[in-house]
Amino acid sequence: MLATVKPEKALELLEIEHDAVQALIDELTEEEMTRPDTIEYGLYSDQELSFKDLLAHLTCYECYAVEAVDAWRQDEQHWASAAMRTSSGGRQIHYGGIADRAHLSLDEMIEEWETTQKRLMRLIEGISDDEWGQAAPFETAEPTDLGGMLEAILVAPPRPLYRHLPVHIPDLRKYVLGLRGGDYESGL
Repeated sequence: MLATVKPEKALELLEIEHDAVQALIDELTEEEMTRPDTIEYGLYSDQELSFKDLLAHLTCYECYAVEAVDAWRQDEQHWASAAMRTSSGGRQIHYGGIADRAHLSLDEMIEEWETTQKRLMRLIEGISDDEWGQAAPFETAEPTDLGGMLEAILVAPPRPLYRHLPVHIPDLRKYVLGLRGGDYESGL
């Protein structure tokens, strides 16, 4: 996959993503963030996730993106880059990222999300347009550049580019309203 946007646009879209996630973290109570079965969209039918679980899910993709750039720079393909191209691989990433972080407390999960998203933003800020458009240093099934590899991991089109949260919570206000039984004052 080839990049559809430049690094500056990727950063702009990720900033929107991170601001939306942070708004939910700031808005929700601990009970609301850990209440099971509150995420309705973009899941496999057997999942009953809390917002904390969703945060683990979002974090895992950003973690793999950071790792994939490091691997790319060593002329290696990160396993997630290849896994995203298959339904079983995508499923493994989807479930694994949540399961790997299930033991974390809410505060630890939020801290990991904050650390990971900052690492990802700094990483992309340091990528030049030339490096972003660099062809894969390993064999790929289709033309792939660094930016395209990141898009494929973080949320490939036709989903909202660099915006993973809307796949699972398309309307933040409606989500909060649903958690609170329809009665709330929110800054969202």
